[in-house]
Amino acid sequence: MKKILTPLAIVISLALSSNVTAEDFIPKADSPALEAVSAMVEEPFVQAEINEETYVSAEQQILDELNKKGWSQGWDANKKRLFVVNTEMFDSEDPTYDDSFITKRSQYAMMATMGAKAKMVEFMRTQMSAVDQLTAPGTDVHAELNAQYIKLNKKVEAQQRTLEKLLAEVNATEAEKLKGVTWQDRRDAYIDALIKKIDESYSAGKLEEKKVKKYQKAKQRYVEAQTEMSEIMKQASAIKGKTKLESSSRVETLAKAPIMGASVLLQAESWNSEEEKYEVSTLMVWSPKLEQAAKAIVTGEAVTLKPKKALTVQDWLKSQEAATLVGPRQYVDKDGDRWFIGAYSMPVEGSSSLIRKNKGIADLMAKKEAAMALYADVETQKQAEIAMQTRSGDLNGKDHTAIATSFAETTRQSIENRQVNGLSPLFTKTVLHPISQQKIYVVAYGVSPSSASEALKMEYSTYQAASAANKSNKVSQAVHQTLETQLEMSKTSPVATNDVEQEIENVSNSTRSSESNSTSSSKVKSNSSSLLNAPTIDEDDF
Repeated sequence: MKKILTPLAIVISLALSSNVTAEDFIPKADSPALEAVSAMVEEPFVQAEINEETYVSAEQQILDELNKKGWSQGWDANKKRLFVVNTEMFDSEDPTYDDSFITKRSQYAMMATMGAKAKMVEFMRTQMSAVDQLTAPGTDVHAELNAQYIKLNKKVEAQQRTLEKLLAEVNATEAEKLKGVTWQDRRDAYIDALIKKIDESYSAGKLEEKKVKKYQKAKQRYVEAQTEMSEIMKQASAIKGKTKLESSSRVETLAKAPIMGASVLLQAESWNSEEEKYEVSTLMVWSPKLEQAAKAIVTGEAVTLKPKKALTVQDWLKSQEAATLVGPRQYVDKDGDRWFIGAYSMPVEGSSSLIRKNKGIADLMAKKEAAMALYADVETQKQAEIAMQTRSGDLNGKDHTAIATSFAETTRQSIENRQVNGLSPLFTKTVLHPISQQKIYVVAYGVSPSSASEALKMEYSTYQAASAANKSNKVSQAVHQTLETQLEMSKTSPVATNDVEQEIENVSNSTRSSESNSTSSSKVKSNSSSLLNAPTIDEDDF
């Protein structure tokens, strides 16, 4: 099968590796009941080859992975965990020459994870307001006019048949000529022609006396009906387009709550060249165990670690496809320490100042993603409305119905003045993004209970050391001040006779000693040399 670049899709299994198991997301008490799921990923994810025949959207790839592992969206009461899938998309003519593509993709990945958290909050509690409403006029004037119009139309048609029969009796040839000209838009002209021919026959004395009355009656009724119909048409024209029926449906939801420990399990990206749409889809999970791990980091609680067969968090990040890292992740390392990780990427092509700026943005955004994975206040407000309106059309015609829809959303996740201990860079790499072929800088920050604990110890130690240094500095300042005072006092105090005699004797002895040393040193020669300060080095010191 021929390989192609477009339409191109890429799916990323970022958090799932051979070192991640189902037990990482559930309370320990429930672990024995999860033997069927414990082998969640026995082998690293391998991306299937993508071409025109096998193209699958990002969201569908996530759903396929869910089905393959026997998972379902929503709350799993047996295993005490919540799975949420959320997808975002944006228009992209071609990622390879879209200068802002990487930034868009990173932001839409953030929107996908934030939307997933919003669904989790909505699961907990949703405040809802909704209304369905129907409005119709008390009296449908248009319908009444239409009924009159139909009645008069039947009256006109009846007179037409009478006139046709009369003309056929007096002039069959002319009657035959007029047949077939009966369609609606020429009906009046046809009846006028009938009357004209009958009038000619009447003037020529060809119409019998008994049929004259019949003809005059039919002609009068036709004229009356036409006059009434003309008036109805004027009234109908005046109210044409007026509302006959309105209906609307409106719903508004509000949900807000703190979320701790929610993490991305799967993330996928895809670009369809035909539709020119780029899609980012994510699968997020929340469980009591994840929440407890995040809480331990935030509150500084001690966590009992259980070593497991796994990698260090740095080695695990190195084993991932760096080009696909964006957003929150979690990983339990070989020491049983759970890491909450935030990753972000920015383009690194262009001037050196632009690259520096983008690296700084990626660095801060990765920190934000890691912090948001620990704790975030999430609030989402949504409003949807559908309105339908039916207006009157022409008489004896169809009504016109129009539909209008509206959707508004405000979703927000935030942290404010949160103290985060132990957050450190774990991974940085510059790689080529496989879809856009653009060079990107990827950075990941992480925090775990043990890193948070060590950071707290380090903080205490630095403050204690600084306090000791400050105290020593103050003592030193006091000693110096005392010495300065003594120096100033010595300038004005009287000199004792004994001190003068002792100084003369000291100077005399010093002079004799100097002459002796001068004679001796004149015999020493100076040579080129070098100095090396090589103290004993212990790597544990740093």
